[in-house]
Amino acid sequence: MTSLTQTLTISPGINYEFVHVPYTSNQTSTILFLHGFPSSLHSWRHQIKHFNQLGYGCLAPNLMGYGKTYSPSDFQEYQTKQMVLHLVTLLSYLTINTPVIVVGHDFGTILASRFALYYPERVQALILLSIGYNPPGIVDIDRTINNAKEAVGYDIYGYWKFFGFDDDAAQLIEKNVNSFLDICFPPSEDALALWRSDFTPTGKLKEWLQNRKSLSRRASYLTDSDYNVYLGYVLEGMKGKLNWYKAQFNNVNAEDEKNLDSNIQMPTLFIPGLRDAVGIPALYAAQKQYIEDLTVIELDATHWIMEEKFQEVNQNIEEWIKKRF
Repeated sequence: MTSLTQTLTISPGINYEFVHVPYTSNQTSTILFLHGFPSSLHSWRHQIKHFNQLGYGCLAPNLMGYGKTYSPSDFQEYQTKQMVLHLVTLLSYLTINTPVIVVGHDFGTILASRFALYYPERVQALILLSIGYNPPGIVDIDRTINNAKEAVGYDIYGYWKFFGFDDDAAQLIEKNVNSFLDICFPPSEDALALWRSDFTPTGKLKEWLQNRKSLSRRASYLTDSDYNVYLGYVLEGMKGKLNWYKAQFNNVNAEDEKNLDSNIQMPTLFIPGLRDAVGIPALYAAQKQYIEDLTVIELDATHWIMEEKFQEVNQNIEEWIKKRF
């Protein structure tokens, strides 16, 4: 996958690394894939192969903080509107002028949905994996953590404070990279219980890393090659990646989004995992009030749904697109 990457200078000093495979003669739609944390464009390898074989164009950038893409140390630069403009520039450079199908996972769902809000004329359909639609608004991290804990019965977002506010987080992850990847990508059958005990509760992820805990096995959907790719992305530096959290929790988008229409205008597909400890489907029940044309397909999967259950995800997306268009 990485051997196919290209790099574009979006503007002076701002580069984006990406993979692009054009559509074939029997298809004119392009699918834009937006990864989350701490993934990369590599997480879309199964989708790019599948949908390009069907004729779709596929575009997967490394987002800010990842790979050769611009990785500023100041979290104030991680404004979603600016990232959307970067994507528009990338699409224009590749002469992708027809509306695209935007697929986002994890943090990529925020960028995907904001792309749909800022430039609805450029988005044919919106597909959200694992994490549903959160409308624009001020982020109150303590209230969100408490409300979610009350709703699901356990501390689901406690790790946010480690990622977003702990000055030692980036260095601690980099020094204990194998321990970090073990907790991020455990065997699927253990993931839900392990995340509930050692990832999501406040202080537990930091404790896991400080104690250099490890697992005897990793997720079966990651080959040794896949694991080494993720290892490389973590070792290149975590500060830029964690800036996605810092930006959200410090409300860097408040001014841009204060008058933004929250309604999603295009057909939207949401695919959550029923064994996801953080992307719990019930937490996104309210999204239907903002999305008139919403389809929800729940799968028996953990958080890394497009890797763990890539065949089911691909099939459901393929069938949904064919029905909608």
